[in-house]
Amino acid sequence: MKKILLPLVILATLLSCGDGERGFLDYRGLSMGMKASDMADSLQKRGLTLDTVRTDSSHYVLTCQTEHYTVAIFQQNDTISDILEQYRASRNDSTTWLFQKLHDQLQEEMHQLPYMKYRADLHKEAVYDNKKGTVVLTLKNNNSPTLQVRYSTQTAHLK
Repeated sequence: MKKILLPLVILATLLSCGDGERGFLDYRGLSMGMKASDMADSLQKRGLTLDTVRTDSSHYVLTCQTEHYTVAIFQQNDTISDILEQYRASRNDSTTWLFQKLHDQLQEEMHQLPYMKYRADLHKEAVYDNKKGTVVLTLKNNNSPTLQVRYSTQTAHLK
């Protein structure tokens, strides 16, 4: 009886651990499952600078001067909930080009076509959603062109 019961217990344990665990999105090769403080440290090692004035207990803000973007890591109890990249540009052409570049990269990383919420020339929004989380790429070309990418651990379930 023990010889039969032991393999059944092992099998039940393996089945319960396998598919039930949810993976995390990667942000620039770093798992969003890590602690927010560790993510901020890793990004600083990659050349981003911590903005101590704008950083507080709810989020870390880092800037990259060479590529002109800001990264905000939103947290709750050192657990990452969202990461927001915001790009600064002086011309609409540069944000449109960057939108297309990031769109193609995310499509390859997420292995899916995005849900395009908006497709106009001045406003585009691409939503990539899977069981690991959601990535929203937004372009707004108006008086001050903006481009942002939001990585979220929550899923949008748009499909």
